Amino acid sequence: MLSTIIAAMLPLVVIFVLGYAAGWRGDFNGGQVAILNRMVMLYAFPLSLFVGIARMPRTILAGQLPLAVSIFGIMCLSFVVCYGLSRFVFRRTPATATLQGLAMAAPSVPFIGSAMLPVLIGQSTTAVVISASVFAMVLVQTPLCMVMLAKNEKEGEDGAPVRLGHQVIVSLREPIVWAPIAATLLVACNVHFPASLLNAFALLGNAAAGVALFASGIVLFLQRVSITVPVLVTVAVRNIVVPGLSWLGLSLTGLPHDAMRAAVLALSIPVGTVVVILAVRFGTDEQEAASTLFLSAVVSVLTMAFFIACTV
Repeated sequence: MLSTIIAAMLPLVVIFVLGYAAGWRGDFNGGQVAILNRMVMLYAFPLSLFVGIARMPRTILAGQLPLAVSIFGIMCLSFVVCYGLSRFVFRRTPATATLQGLAMAAPSVPFIGSAMLPVLIGQSTTAVVISASVFAMVLVQTPLCMVMLAKNEKEGEDGAPVRLGHQVIVSLREPIVWAPIAATLLVACNVHFPASLLNAFALLGNAAAGVALFASGIVLFLQRVSITVPVLVTVAVRNIVVPGLSWLGLSLTGLPHDAMRAAVLALSIPVGTVVVILAVRFGTDEQEAASTLFLSAVVSVLTMAFFIACTV
């Protein structure tokens, strides 16, 4: 048990620390982090997802559908619920409630999950889990947040407001979205790529997790951290409440144990960097977003170890 937890968590801790040290030494600045993230999101992660799904037999892919639907549904539902609680129960402003709801509902599955989940649930299942979380984040959560944050802001020279349909179309053009969709369609049609070509794609795809975690460590150093009550509440919900309630809910649906475990572990991953990106983009609660990202990542070493141990 202990060896499994260490094997899953050690890459997360080591690469985070290396990234943080690189930021402390001044080896990388914010602009260079953006370049690293751009390479990961446009090339490395899409190739990693494509290879992971393309190598999966069609029968196994079909059996993973309940897992994908569960993760997608929980992430979308939790965003709506968390936004409602923040806005109407805690009486926060619409923009602040939007970012807090996203922080509570959007785990950093593409970055952190790709490093730790293969050890726990296998490479093929990890590809399905990451794809489902990417679809929820990129096709639902982020477009909704963009529209809600820019509700009173005019975009473009023609002064047109940000629209949900436009944001979804823009998201569909991103390689991290269409690459897993294309791989799924190919597998469903029983079309297989040569192993040598997939291995070539995997050469860059395998770098995705390490580079992403390294960049996240630099971001944690560059952002100012201030621990407040809203930050503590957000971290508690993201790291404990959402995965805990998901575990309870999925256990009542009769989902197989392996699929339930994969979903709970994915949903226990800490806050995604998309929260900080949107906070900076719209000039809203940057410090709270960065502080939430930092504290969630630190606390996750304990909370994720707890869920790993409990779902064996």
